Formats: sequence, C-alpha cells, structure tokens
Amino acid sequence: MDLKCRKTNCRYNNGFACRAKNIAIERELNCHTFELDPHKQVRDTSLCMFDEAPAYSSHREKKGMRIACAAKCLFNEQGICVANGLTVNVINECPYCITFAKP
Repeated sequence: MDLKCRKTNCRYNNGFACRAKNIAIERELNCHTFELDPHKQVRDTSLCMFDEAPAYSSHREKKGMRIACAAKCLFNEQGICVANGLTVNVINECPYCITFAKP
C-alpha cells in the first residue's frame, strides 16, 4: 500500500510519504493520526507550469499496516481500509482522505 500525504507539517510526513506505523481515518474523512510538528513548515505544493516539482519520497510499501477507517467508503471493510493506496490531501487546513469512494 502506498501512502501519500500533502500535510507537510505532520510529524509523520517525509517527502509526501506517510511514515506512521498505523493510520486512523475518521468518519468525516479526516486523518486522526496527524500530529503537528512545529519544526516543519507548511509548503505550498500546488504546481503551475513553471514551478519546480517538490522532492518526493520513493514509493514505500506498507505490508501488514493497519489503516482504521470509520468512513462510509467503498474501501472500508469492517473498519479497515482495503484500498491499494491512500492519499491524504489538505482541505481547509485539515488532513483529509481523498481516496474515499462512495459505496
């Protein structure tokens, strides 16, 4: 499972890859695992034609990782996310799961 996150000031964010051991997505699709790291700056990761792409961490497989999910989502099977990958984006300053798919 590939885990990507654009919440660059999270303790677990390393080059847009999530390094948390386990993740919990709330019913409202917010990432409950998010922990603010005051030493990290929030970067604008939106790209336009002339911007330089940010440095991304390589794909990191998370075999055996548990992603708890309380959302009513196609990938939620008995409270566990079974998606092949998970992406958390920043919406209104909150870490928000955008892998969500209506069942």
